[in-house]
Amino acid sequence: MFEMKNENQNNRPSPRPLFEPNPSPARRVAEGAMLVAVAVIFGLSANYLPLVWLIALFLWPVPLALLVRRFGPGFGLLGTALTAVLLSIFIGPLSALFMLLNMGGVGFWYGWAARKELNPWASVIAGVFIAAVSMVLMILFSTWLAGLQFDDLLRQIDEFVDFYIATMQNSGQLQQLQGNMTTAEFSAWLKEYLTSMLPSSMIFIAMLEAGISYAVTGYIFRRLGYPLARLPRFKEWRLPWYTLWGLIAALLAFVVYHQTELAWCQALYNNIMYIYQPLLMLAGLAMFYWLAEFWQMPWLIWLLVFMAIGAFSVAGPMLLLLGLTDSVWDIRKILLRRRQPQS
Repeated sequence: MFEMKNENQNNRPSPRPLFEPNPSPARRVAEGAMLVAVAVIFGLSANYLPLVWLIALFLWPVPLALLVRRFGPGFGLLGTALTAVLLSIFIGPLSALFMLLNMGGVGFWYGWAARKELNPWASVIAGVFIAAVSMVLMILFSTWLAGLQFDDLLRQIDEFVDFYIATMQNSGQLQQLQGNMTTAEFSAWLKEYLTSMLPSSMIFIAMLEAGISYAVTGYIFRRLGYPLARLPRFKEWRLPWYTLWGLIAALLAFVVYHQTELAWCQALYNNIMYIYQPLLMLAGLAMFYWLAEFWQMPWLIWLLVFMAIGAFSVAGPMLLLLGLTDSVWDIRKILLRRRQPQS
């Protein structure tokens, strides 16, 4: 995942913690009960309130993270288990299990990382990895438990494809899209393709949730007086070279598919590339922003904006290749080394 070089750490003193640093046993229980109650409220809001569910989704792991930060992992595990029990009473055991798998592990990790004062790079990397693994477990559990939630997703895909095909038919563009296939064949192919891309889509959403949750957790922790390192400036973000092993796996799957025509190899290749493309483009955008500042050419940013609006088919691959190149060779280090005067 992203390697972030923090050049300008904020050296201002942290505010005094809002909570008592050495609470009595009775106060520990009271604070723990309060944080569990807040987590349950956020969890219920994410499940039932359509207008605030997205905000609550990012907020509900924060009380669990604070519980771990305040009292340690043992107290945090107990609070997480109690939260799951209470949520299961209101929304059912399956929904509580899926919610716990979704972001419970991420919240626990961020609390432990804050307690150990880990650097933001390690915290975010591990948080994103935990979120991805949790989403995979969620998919497996959904399929194992009679496919309850998985069937809902498949139904939504079918409805989307039917709506999309009807829209293309009304606009007269369906024939151009389906080529030599019939409408029924094109519909079946599109449904199969979208279904095969579900794992990567859900994993990417979980990774995005973990990244946003770290920013939210860090902001709240700092407001409460607990130091949590800030993420460095966007222009310093890059993908370290060892994260590219996933691309190598995708390339191997691509080669095996063309040799054997195994459908799962094609699905594996498509899913891995779906995850890596936005990450590499984001790394390329950070690199482009850094180059514009390094060369003192701010007009390059406006050029990229106009290209993204009018010629994204050119700007997108350009950013992807730039992010990939920087991940392999670390362009910043090379340019900074060449700028230094020769002794």
